[in-house]
Amino acid sequence: MSQFPHPVLDATPFKEYAPNDNVDVIVVGAGLSGLKAGYEVQQSGLSCLIIEARDRVGGKTWSVDPLGKGFGVDVGAAWINDTTQAKVYELTRFLGLETVFQNTKGNVLQEDLGMDLCSFSYGSVPEKLAESGGVDNMVYIRDLAEKVCQTLDIHDPVGSGGDLDKYTLREWAERNGAGRTAIASVSVWTRAMLGLEPSDVSALFFLNYLKSGGGLMRMRSDSKDGGQYMRLVKGTQSLSIGLAGLLQPGSLILNSPVLEINQNFYGATVVTGRGTFTSRKVIVSVPTPLYKEISFSPPLPYAKQQLSSANILGYTCKVMILFAEPWWRSKNFTGVLQSFEGPISVTRDSSVDSKGHYSMTCFVVGKPGVELSKKSQQDRFAAVLEQLNRCFGPSMGGSIPEPLAMTEHEWAKDHWAQGCPCPAAPPGAMTKFGHALRTPHANVHFVGTETAFEWKGYMDGAIRSGERGAREVVSELSKAKL
Repeated sequence: MSQFPHPVLDATPFKEYAPNDNVDVIVVGAGLSGLKAGYEVQQSGLSCLIIEARDRVGGKTWSVDPLGKGFGVDVGAAWINDTTQAKVYELTRFLGLETVFQNTKGNVLQEDLGMDLCSFSYGSVPEKLAESGGVDNMVYIRDLAEKVCQTLDIHDPVGSGGDLDKYTLREWAERNGAGRTAIASVSVWTRAMLGLEPSDVSALFFLNYLKSGGGLMRMRSDSKDGGQYMRLVKGTQSLSIGLAGLLQPGSLILNSPVLEINQNFYGATVVTGRGTFTSRKVIVSVPTPLYKEISFSPPLPYAKQQLSSANILGYTCKVMILFAEPWWRSKNFTGVLQSFEGPISVTRDSSVDSKGHYSMTCFVVGKPGVELSKKSQQDRFAAVLEQLNRCFGPSMGGSIPEPLAMTEHEWAKDHWAQGCPCPAAPPGAMTKFGHALRTPHANVHFVGTETAFEWKGYMDGAIRSGERGAREVVSELSKAKL
């Protein structure tokens, strides 16, 4: 077995020209939010420069091509939907990108507390788990979370459910009678969706997060209308690469971390390691905890500073394992493993059959991921394979086939991400400071998937937030001309 490197799909299919140092709008960050904001600003007729710290576009859309077959293995964002995620699917179609449906044929494998194994058909629940009454209790908490999240107003979560912000999600579940199995299940939710433990995150934040994507069942589903319904054959970074290719020549600067944003009567001066640029408006497209990487003058308002300090980024590591064939299907498994023990919390079949590519995505996330991250990569990979053998091996005659290759990306160790998929709020932060999340700071506006009302934390939310930021600056600059 080899460990393939991280050859990025051609992330700069456009020529980088000498930048214009004085423009209408500067966008900080060339992830999906920033690229969409920049594209929409340019489409309005205004000049716009997009400045990115990394040597590539895409942010948390990052696709690697392990065997040079022309498809991407997504070490970051991976899934879209054609019916419930209108914005990302619209961009997918506009760019002419090929999609593949997520496999849901077969059984799900469950690793219970104590490492007991059971399987059940996709879309159902286990008949029995180790804890007496555990399945019924787990389903009760699941259905309660669905019911409560649907009562929230995504445009005013504090006003519609402020009491929930007094508790962590774990406290909320326990106050509603959650037992060991239910808490283990809730932990899988937060680990897989935020890289966090239920004791880290506000109940209000998480339930509003669910509502933003239509509810728990929709967000966790791989089926029609679900959050994990489709993938892109060439990987989701192709969305960002495609958007970058639509920008006006000379409007994208890579390898340029923004150090300062200094505002004045006329607009703002943006200082980078590669030069200083001026604009009338700035759109910041970085996660709130990373605002500390930029010196703002005048300083950010108190509430925005406090929100930036309070919000937390989780530990997410996607371990991608390439196989010669999708061996799990031969035993009628979907490729979905859910574990209450770890280090893997969930897996997905991430194959592209038409390309002869067969892989499994393993989410090593939350507390189990943090613990495993202290070990060497060799030991991390060994632990992942040991768990897959522990869970799937009994059905495969003792062990799973030898992988062709493995790779991973630890987003918490990525300086320009510091976690994945998006920041979450602890108890009290939304009540005290949530109003500042999208509020502009004079001529500086803020976007990013965490600021989206719909599909927060997903690519669809990222695109929506970029469009909002563009609307804000275009509207204000248009008024200034009157």
